[in-house]
Amino acid sequence: MHEMLEKKEKKPGKVDELEKDDFKALNKAAFQVFGPIIIGAIAVLALVILLFTWIF
Repeated sequence: MHEMLEKKEKKPGKVDELEKDDFKALNKAAFQVFGPIIIGAIAVLALVILLFTWIF
């Protein structure tokens, strides 16, 4: 387990290049993770606003 958590050393001068569709895949994964969180936060904010408008 310790070997997996150990930080891998990068060779000097080596450049990591993204492949053709890597950027699109990263964006899709980020949206799948953060999209529901953002939508949930907006829904909670909308509920709070509705409650305050009904109460006051």
